[in-house]
Amino acid sequence: MNLRDEGETVDAERVEDGELVPAVPAPCPLVDAHTVLMPGEDIPTSDDPRTTYTGRDLYVSEETAQAIKEAEEDGSPQRRTAMGLFETWCAEQGRVAKPCTTATYTEYGRHLMSRKLKVTTIRHYMSLIRTSMPPGKKPDNSLFLALLSQYRRRTSELCAGRKRSPLRCHTWCR
Repeated sequence: MNLRDEGETVDAERVEDGELVPAVPAPCPLVDAHTVLMPGEDIPTSDDPRTTYTGRDLYVSEETAQAIKEAEEDGSPQRRTAMGLFETWCAEQGRVAKPCTTATYTEYGRHLMSRKLKVTTIRHYMSLIRTSMPPGKKPDNSLFLALLSQYRRRTSELCAGRKRSPLRCHTWCR
């Protein structure tokens, strides 16, 4: 408590004798090792005490911020194709594409399997979709990977002993 001169109390609250005053913790930064802040952004805070980082740990330079912006705008043609197909499917299904839920992500993976695409193609598309999600909002891919593993086993059983020719085997064997 600061007393400037007698009778003046600064930054305090009057309480009756014996009354407990709840402590008000100072807001703690709400960040983790994956937080990246652009120049000019404030460090997000919360009342929950956590490991704290300094601005040096969280900020990127102007040059890096510009490079990130250009990379996000540019994107690879494969990622744009994968996300375009995913967004179209989500719109048809009445689902949110970005950020998507784990259920939507898993369902889309199963949809690709129903089209009898190659395992490597499905894995590649799903990886592009997952990495296109905002940081901290990526769907859990464990259910999708379990389905993909089952799909791989089933398709390899169907193709066992067959020559890998488009005329003699299903599309997913190639």
